[in-house]
Amino acid sequence: MYVLSDLLKNPFILNWRLTEIHGWGLVGVHTCLHLLRIGGSPVLYTYPELNTMRPETQALVAPVGDASRGLEAVVQTLQAQGRRLHIPEATVLYALGSMMQPSLGEQSFFGDRNIGVGAFTGTALPPKGISDALSYSKVVIHSNFNKQVLADHGVASDCVFQGVDPVEVFPGTGNGMFGERYIIFSGGKTEFRKGQDLVIAAFRAFHQRHPDALLVTAWGNFWPGTALSLRESPVLAVAPEVTAEGVDETGWLRANGLPDGAFFNCGFLGRKMIAPVLHNCHLAIFPNRCEPGTNLVAMEAMACGVPVILSANTGHLDLIGEDRTYVLSRQSPVANDPEARRYWGESDVEELLETMEFAYQNRDDARARGKKGSDWVLGNRRWDQFAAEFVDVCLR
Repeated sequence: MYVLSDLLKNPFILNWRLTEIHGWGLVGVHTCLHLLRIGGSPVLYTYPELNTMRPETQALVAPVGDASRGLEAVVQTLQAQGRRLHIPEATVLYALGSMMQPSLGEQSFFGDRNIGVGAFTGTALPPKGISDALSYSKVVIHSNFNKQVLADHGVASDCVFQGVDPVEVFPGTGNGMFGERYIIFSGGKTEFRKGQDLVIAAFRAFHQRHPDALLVTAWGNFWPGTALSLRESPVLAVAPEVTAEGVDETGWLRANGLPDGAFFNCGFLGRKMIAPVLHNCHLAIFPNRCEPGTNLVAMEAMACGVPVILSANTGHLDLIGEDRTYVLSRQSPVANDPEARRYWGESDVEELLETMEFAYQNRDDARARGKKGSDWVLGNRRWDQFAAEFVDVCLR
């Protein structure tokens, strides 16, 4: 073991890369920003992906990345020698894998306080995953669903809900970018648990009733292989094709009966485009089968004042409110490996279609829900609130 003592006093170290293209990265970014605001000492194990961030965020995070560059080199040198690094007085946060792995003893460096941070969808943790989770000083997760799964396996955890940035997402008026259409939004990377197959099945029927409807998708996927999981779909005959260029979402929509002109595929939305697109939408639909957190895209839609339809399962249960969201309450068990998918939910396509129809026919009610949803998210689920509680829980 090697002891490093020349870092900042009481460093707060994040062992994953900061970026603004997925939830893990955003957790890191906003934790780092909060620590800077309160005079803390953030340290980054890997250099941040600055090109994914707003210029203002880049200006704050870049110096932290520059000051932290030496840590990774020291750790890698020691690893090559079969040695681990101890950093006195440090609080170290580790992004754990889908089975809550690895253990603290398998980490290449550690501090005096070591926090395992988890976000997982599988509910059948193996014995090693349980022992790995128990090896940390504390485990922090982001939904009551994940908290319950860990409790089922005898692991205590603290739950801190993720959030949105009101500088990026806020109520606004559309600019007509999609014309005079009724716009239904669907977001999230293409995969079985996100339920895009249910979206297509419901929208196909909805569009036959209402040709003025347009499905706007933001299904950009940096891990295209996960789209192959949609071969499990119980409602669509054709699964998406995955090529070297990524997921062919447009071809998938066409193959399942949506005509050209019925949909617009945005791909991956950069941070600056999220609000402008959402401000033009009348409804957002999320029949997701499982959310390990509370669904960042759904929260962003709510923050922008878009009424949302949420499946009543897993992380969505921490967002749902009868007066601020529409709810898909008909949830049945998801087929295939039920033990690994405990608490997941299969939404009913007919209920989704009925709820879409209700929102379409009752625009005042939909706008009222959108307003209440926005007020609630911006009042209770902001990133600055998350980061303050997250740091406090980790240091407690």
